[in-house]
Amino acid sequence: MIPVPSADRDFVPLLVELLTYASIEIAAGGTKAIANVHEHFDPGADVYVTFLPGGDYQAVVDTAVRLRRAGYRPVPHIAARALPDNAALDNFVSRLVGEAGVDRVLVIAGDSNAPSGPFSSAMVVLRSGILKRHGVRSVGFAGHPEGHPVVDRAILDAALAAKIASARNAGLDAFVVTQFGFAAAPVLAWLRRFRDQGVDVPVEVGIAGPATMATLVKFGLRCGIGNSLRALRMRPNTVGRLLGEVGPEELLRDLAMGLVSFPAHGVSRIHFFPFGGIARTGEFLAGTLSRLYGEISPAAPAS
Repeated sequence: MIPVPSADRDFVPLLVELLTYASIEIAAGGTKAIANVHEHFDPGADVYVTFLPGGDYQAVVDTAVRLRRAGYRPVPHIAARALPDNAALDNFVSRLVGEAGVDRVLVIAGDSNAPSGPFSSAMVVLRSGILKRHGVRSVGFAGHPEGHPVVDRAILDAALAAKIASARNAGLDAFVVTQFGFAAAPVLAWLRRFRDQGVDVPVEVGIAGPATMATLVKFGLRCGIGNSLRALRMRPNTVGRLLGEVGPEELLRDLAMGLVSFPAHGVSRIHFFPFGGIARTGEFLAGTLSRLYGEISPAAPAS
């Protein structure tokens, strides 16, 4: 449950808005995952489809098609380094648009150390012109509030700004989805730096859904989010409960309270990484929204 001190309730409407339009992601090829999405998320929601290392873009297309048929808006990842040639990218994007009605994509470099073909980065994909040619309207990029394990922060910031400018020059809308974290302070600091640079595109803040402490630590170490991982480990009663579930209640509260005092934040919604499962994330989201709606519209007293 998200504690809501009476003096700080001004953040609740904002948090409700960010959660009402929340997005989630699933792995390509997950038939069970689509069934879980259908059970726990309303039709019309944006569902990101990940392109994992060693994966096949055909699986991403097939998953996007099934999501569209189920009434959702698929937002597939395009992992630049996983694509062997221009023909593969052209076929990938053509099928996403033509078969799954995709108009928004998230373009990432991908986790491979060496590219499989000519696309070494998201920027190279953009410059190919293939996205625009096939009717993609909006392109997203990854943001890293806590930096990157092997890339300097200044280089990350400059690269993100360059990709956004390139997308706009190509006639595409741009947005940013941040890496997940476990503390609000790094996200708020990154947002202020981002806006101080004059970048005004929408931002979706990535947050891990409820999961065991062991699971969150595993993914946190893999993604190099050291600062907030340390904060997660220092939460009360953490020791001895690696198998116990940890939710993002405190993070959501702290984030929303920080955004209320930063009107130019430009955060459009929360994006969930369902490390503890889609069903558990959906249950958490529904329960949290129900409680927050009660804060906005408390029940009338009995007469």
